[in-house]
Amino acid sequence: MPTSAKNVTVYAAPVMRKLAEIAPHLQPSLRKVADFILRHPLKAATLTIEEMAVETATSAAAVNRLAKAIDLGGYTGLKAELVSTLQQMVSPVDKLRNELAHRPDGAFGLHEQVQIASSNLATAGANNSADTFEAFVSCLIQARKIYILGFGNSAYMAGLAAANLVPFCADATAVSMEGGNENAAYRLAAITEHDVLLSISLPRYSLDTLQLSRFASERGATVLAITDSPASPLTTIAKHALFAPADHPVLISSNTSVLALIEGLVAGVMARNKEAVQLAAELTESVMSYLHVPSSDKPARKPIKRRTSTTPRQS
Repeated sequence: MPTSAKNVTVYAAPVMRKLAEIAPHLQPSLRKVADFILRHPLKAATLTIEEMAVETATSAAAVNRLAKAIDLGGYTGLKAELVSTLQQMVSPVDKLRNELAHRPDGAFGLHEQVQIASSNLATAGANNSADTFEAFVSCLIQARKIYILGFGNSAYMAGLAAANLVPFCADATAVSMEGGNENAAYRLAAITEHDVLLSISLPRYSLDTLQLSRFASERGATVLAITDSPASPLTTIAKHALFAPADHPVLISSNTSVLALIEGLVAGVMARNKEAVQLAAELTESVMSYLHVPSSDKPARKPIKRRTSTTPRQS
């Protein structure tokens, strides 16, 4: 019987949980179908069995076998579950992708970008549970050191996350491909069970990210992942995963949802670490007074007098 979608995130629905659980163990053709549904649940709910076979470069028989593998009898039962779970949700990204394909000039503008960003953000809100988010925040606060891993476009997100977490955590550092993957591996060599590795990876997934995440897990570190869907290979390595939909009709992937999750995590850490927030505010205030021209109604702060050394300088 179809499952009600009310008060449940997309990936918490039984059909999606089952697909995510069995996907790594399926034969290649069935794995293709499962991965497609996990990455594009909204689109999958609208396809016929023949269209699903075309989208996944498999066959109608493979689609049917997947449905039977999760005890839904056949594709009719699978589609009914998907439709029931997703009936309250609409994805403008696929609609816009089709629109662009039919435009003579293929024009893409600001309105379209905002539409896509809004859609991905709404899906991120629906696909991530509050419990998982809180688990992320707790892991970050309790860590001795936080390593944030990202290659390719994700390197910028890793750097941003590290820069914003530094004032409010014990230690946070970004690990990227600067100096090559050997240098990245060297920087993770000292990771322990007291540390956290936050791995960020979107399609197309970086093999280096997967290998280094696996290494950190084997060393006992807590691995957290920000990735696009349960079909991501990172989910089998990470203790907790937050999903950042990366759909885009033009780009390989969109970073909008990743940025929102990073901002949310930083804010969550700040809210739980009041002392660090107070210290950061005091440091900011002390620095800013030297970086800004004071307004006319406020006297300028006197510079701090440095103590003069009694030891004569060496020439």
